[in-house]
Amino acid sequence: MKSEKHLLKRKEIIDTAFRVWNKNCYISTSLNDLADSLGMTKQAIYRYFKGKGDLLNAMESQVLLEYNDINIQINKKIETLSRDSAVEQYVMNQISFFRKNSQYLNFLISKTRLKDLDNKEFRENQRKQNEYLSEKLSIPLMAVNYILNLVVFYNLLGERENIQKLTKKICNITFNGFGTKRLLPPNQTDEILQAVKIKSGEKQDQDKVLQAVSDAVLEDGLQATMGAIAKKAGMTKSSLYFYFKNKEEMIDRAINTQTKTFIDYYYKSISTYAQVSEQLFAHFAISASVAIELPETIPMIHWFITRGLAENLKKPTDFPNYRIFFDQAIENKYLNTHGISADKLLMLVNFCITFEINNIERKNLSKEDKYKLVYGLHNLFTHGLKG
Repeated sequence: MKSEKHLLKRKEIIDTAFRVWNKNCYISTSLNDLADSLGMTKQAIYRYFKGKGDLLNAMESQVLLEYNDINIQINKKIETLSRDSAVEQYVMNQISFFRKNSQYLNFLISKTRLKDLDNKEFRENQRKQNEYLSEKLSIPLMAVNYILNLVVFYNLLGERENIQKLTKKICNITFNGFGTKRLLPPNQTDEILQAVKIKSGEKQDQDKVLQAVSDAVLEDGLQATMGAIAKKAGMTKSSLYFYFKNKEEMIDRAINTQTKTFIDYYYKSISTYAQVSEQLFAHFAISASVAIELPETIPMIHWFITRGLAENLKKPTDFPNYRIFFDQAIENKYLNTHGISADKLLMLVNFCITFEINNIERKNLSKEDKYKLVYGLHNLFTHGLKG
């Protein structure tokens, strides 16, 4: 049995890891960085953990333990409440938990892009809790996921409203959606969905070097080595310098090129439709198509959301052609932003779509069934539960 002193030191290392690694993406921060912050050697950390993977699992277990406690509290409270009151209680408890434990947010999102995903205890626990809530609240499982995503996203934005006020805002969104009375149901949704799907032949058309850079970064993060990039490109490291000054320039150009190629496809596809409601549905369909047809890009989306990428890399929302339909819909009062900017609203939509299509409950669905999720997500966003 480990001594109390050993357990306390182990807890200190875990807490420090959250604080240190929360400033960067977890896969690109080393145990040496952690050791420096602790004032100890890397070798000393191995007295408490077998390696980085073992430490990550310990961090996940700590989140799970504390998250289980709040779930038990929620389950007891909602037993006697009406649906609306139960949803409000759920939202308030989730906001309180993530405000108290803000360091957990980037960790949980980062875990979805780590290669070592053998430890799925947290996600399995969350799945069971969400199924329980879905049954007790008599709402679709998708709606429970959507509510949690609203809470997480507002926390990621650094929303500083008091808990009661933010709870009312998120509940208002949950029940009434972002659409106003001017936003009518779109026509021919099936046809739109089929028309805007990303086909396999329409994946990013880059030269082999840029594609190799993109593949290496998606696999290994920004710490991808020149050797790994050269190997994927079928070249020598020295020959890469014929095209680029350094690795940073390669990464910038590869990711920015990939992003612009997508934006061009997006704008061309969505411009086909004249009605705001059709454009909005097309946006949902295209975003879902990226998550379904190009799942390797999901890590990049998470990096954009958590600002884990370099400052000079362009996010999709930096391109006017990607924001134009949301900007116009808000300006002409088809959408209510509920106090956030158009680009943040756009990010929220993509965040919810990516999560719903790639979460553990949807893992074994066929592509066809994943595309069907677009209808429910679109309805939740536009009209909420009451719609």
